[in-house]
Amino acid sequence: MIKDRIVRVKMKKYFKEQKPVCYVGKVTAFSENWVVIDAKGLMLTRGPANGVQIDSRANPVMIPRENIDSIRVLPDNFDMNKLDITTEGVQIRLVVDGQRDVFLGEMNDVF
Repeated sequence: MIKDRIVRVKMKKYFKEQKPVCYVGKVTAFSENWVVIDAKGLMLTRGPANGVQIDSRANPVMIPRENIDSIRVLPDNFDMNKLDITTEGVQIRLVVDGQRDVFLGEMNDVF
């Protein structure tokens, strides 16, 4: 269904102090229990100026579906090597050319 598609996977937060985490990458396997993606991790944190720490390269990640908050399918031509982050009000978003920007989290989650 979403195999071979580029997606943003937003993980669930289980406690208030947990930092929001998302993955952006290409789905390599998909079942009713888990999703495997070759992805870069994005963690909202106070460190960087834009509020997001981004992995330098993509790695395979196996994610249990019970830990997934949401999945957003991105365009097939989305360039994972040029991740552009923006803010809109208190929201931190991933810029997607030609489409609505993708929600990553809120500033008050990490600041």
